[in-house]
Amino acid sequence: MRSVLTFGLVAMLALAIVSCAQPPEEELKAAEEALAKAQSAGADVYATEVYRSAKNTLDDAKSKVEKNDYESAKSSAIRAKELADQARSQAETNKAKTRDEAQAVINSTSSGLADARSALNAAPQGKGADEDLDQLRSDLAQADASISDARSNLTSGKFKEAVASARSAESKLGQFEGAVQTAMQKIEDWKEKNKAWYLR
Repeated sequence: MRSVLTFGLVAMLALAIVSCAQPPEEELKAAEEALAKAQSAGADVYATEVYRSAKNTLDDAKSKVEKNDYESAKSSAIRAKELADQARSQAETNKAKTRDEAQAVINSTSSGLADARSALNAAPQGKGADEDLDQLRSDLAQADASISDARSNLTSGKFKEAVASARSAESKLGQFEGAVQTAMQKIEDWKEKNKAWYLR
């Protein structure tokens, strides 16, 4: 008889605990707010992996709520907030680094482009490398366009895009410098070939 009463008491207690259990509303709300702040800080771009993990963990918490697994849902929600806070912090750091990288590449490449433009303007015309020089002017214009895009992206806060455009200009500048040497050698060869016989 006592065992039956004990079992009944335990069953009633368990039922009472289950009926009193509530979804972790506060924890879920805190996680959602933290995730929104992380996204506003650019975590989806500058801290992609941690941000994605935070989002997935929050989704997992909501899924557990639907299954009435409130304790696990609470743990997942708390973890989601931690990850979201981490993503926001990481994004702010990475964003600053990316901005500084973009600015550095823009500065160095802009200086190189100015030197390249001077070298191109100083190249003699009609000396066996006209086609090369025309192509170089076109290449230089493309590099200028890329650096202009980089500056525009930097100003509008699109730092990753700014780095990509600046690196593109930097690459084109490197190719340009090699091509200039080839063109100048052609000019020297033309001069040598067309030198007056008495100067040879």
